[in-house]
Amino acid sequence: MSVSRDQLVGLDSSEFLDNFRRNIEEFDSARLPQEPLSKESLQKLVDLGLYLPAIPRSYGGRESHREMCEIIEIMSERNLPMGMYTMIVTVLFLRNVASSGDDVLKKEVFDDFLHNPVIGGLAFTEPSSGSNLARMQTTYHDDGDTYRITGTKHWQAFSEQADWWIVCAKHPERKEFAYFAHKRSDGGFVTTEVYDSLGLKNLGYGLNTLDLRVPRHYRLTKTRESLGDAAEILCGSRFSKAAMGSGFLRRLSTEALRHVTTRAIGDGTLHDIDYVRYKVDRIKQNYVVCNALYRQLMLAEDYYTDLENSMFASLATKVLASELMLESAIDYQQLCGGEGYRKDAPDNIAAYALLDARVYTVFDGTNDLLCQHLANLFLRQFRQSGLRSPLEYVGRFGYLEDAFFHITDINLSHIIDAPSQDKTVILGRILSRIYGIGMLEKASRSAAPNTRLAVDEADFPKAIAVLKNEIISLVNEYELAGKLAGAPCTQAADARAGAVADAKAGVRQ
Repeated sequence: MSVSRDQLVGLDSSEFLDNFRRNIEEFDSARLPQEPLSKESLQKLVDLGLYLPAIPRSYGGRESHREMCEIIEIMSERNLPMGMYTMIVTVLFLRNVASSGDDVLKKEVFDDFLHNPVIGGLAFTEPSSGSNLARMQTTYHDDGDTYRITGTKHWQAFSEQADWWIVCAKHPERKEFAYFAHKRSDGGFVTTEVYDSLGLKNLGYGLNTLDLRVPRHYRLTKTRESLGDAAEILCGSRFSKAAMGSGFLRRLSTEALRHVTTRAIGDGTLHDIDYVRYKVDRIKQNYVVCNALYRQLMLAEDYYTDLENSMFASLATKVLASELMLESAIDYQQLCGGEGYRKDAPDNIAAYALLDARVYTVFDGTNDLLCQHLANLFLRQFRQSGLRSPLEYVGRFGYLEDAFFHITDINLSHIIDAPSQDKTVILGRILSRIYGIGMLEKASRSAAPNTRLAVDEADFPKAIAVLKNEIISLVNEYELAGKLAGAPCTQAADARAGAVADAKAGVRQ
């Protein structure tokens, strides 16, 4: 049944989301061509209200953080690239127009997105700067009634397809960065090369040259020094990996179980093999972790607010969710055997699932880089706290405190000293797992937001055990990094016992 836009705006949340979910079968990854979406297909999604949660009510939208999360999660279960597609347009483009755009710009943009099959993208990265945005060469100049922006950008999703952009450029003389909306039809944004990416082929990446003249009211109101606003913008994208991971891994868990219980082996099925059941259960527990990360995003964070103070959580979410997605995609492909390596296989999506999941540990900053940032955030605040034990600080740190009593038997005392860069990366990975345990503990104490997100209570301790085992392995890797670098091992049993005792006593005071 067709529902008009006005009717969609008036539906309650469950009716709106149910209507959306029922009508996206044609976008399933097993059916949708691996190519950029046609305008006709995008119009169907627009008519279903794809963008409405990201558009303020005062401009005709539904203005709902939770619905933004749910649409991304629903799309990711159906088709992971389409989950990324939805996130880029809503969380990266529309969210920032809503928060920082001039009133005239807002009206123009939201009117367009309410009615037309248009796409908004983000143009930050450049060939010469990689993850170091401070080295970007794209510059802006005052030019009378406009700003002139010149430079080169690449790895922009929708390079050839986007109708609108948010472009980051720097002042040629001052260490000052600014953010501008640009309408492609105004000219100057030219795609000179289309990249043949391994995955996410629905998004269309490429190389673009810019020579833009942008009206002054298209400049977004961003006032942080240096690249602080870029970091806040990317918090939203990194948080969204929880929604994508939850939807994607729910599907992989369901399909992996279906495959092994129907694949005949001798007189039984694959499911009769102990190690197969173990791998299927690991995929399931990875889903339970992402489910808990997603609940935190949906219930405790808010896309409609400034996310700067949630930097730690967004980094931990991105690192953990993306690594669990990739691990599960590999396991799913292995369970599918030879058919898992076949594109367009009739009974599984394993080949595309792995290709699509692989990039998540690289985009939005590589996980190795983000782990270093995550560790430095923790270490800086720990040292400022005046506490002696990092484990004690975990018990007092808001995003980690729920994990404390699950990790008291793991020795973290040796991270007090300033670690080398390689150890800092490993420490960030450890912290992401501690964060995951905290979110699992928190989720276990409350009801699921809806029946679709409910998990068996018995799975929470299993998922915690999985992450705790990973932490132990990463602690061993942390020590191995020191040995490979020639540093002596300084741990002792009494140090472990003392650290745990001090931490327990400190938290209970």
